[in-house]
Amino acid sequence: MRRILAAVVLAASFSGCAGLFAKDEAAADFDKETSAAEARIKEDRVRSALGRFEESIADFYKTEKRIPERLDQLVPKYLAEVPSLDLPACGRETEKIQVYPADILRGGQVDGSRLKGTGRWGYVHNERQVVIFVDCLKPSSRGIPWYQERGLF
Repeated sequence: MRRILAAVVLAASFSGCAGLFAKDEAAADFDKETSAAEARIKEDRVRSALGRFEESIADFYKTEKRIPERLDQLVPKYLAEVPSLDLPACGRETEKIQVYPADILRGGQVDGSRLKGTGRWGYVHNERQVVIFVDCLKPSSRGIPWYQERGLF
């Protein structure tokens, strides 16, 4: 009788542990889904900020009839502030800007092999074009390197 009672108690305790493991797995799944959703939100914010930069540069060019030498020239008339760049995969949250020389443009595109990957906003221009980008070689959730992502208007 004691053996049967011990087996029942042991079985009950194992079934309780199984319930705990199921809860831990559910919590882990929830955390994973939440983290993925937060990452998508941060990526969308960065794309929106890129769009605001692009729009502000276009407005600056229309009004001033020249390309801004520095992005801080957009503030506050064309852009309220330099937006925060928050992509954990690319570095810490920052408002800093990495300016590059015009020769990193190849065929109208930023040559990724010449980037420093600072995790900052990247800015380059020549007499014909302006490119604002994320100075990061890691891919976005779309599988595109961040320096190739463009803004959303």
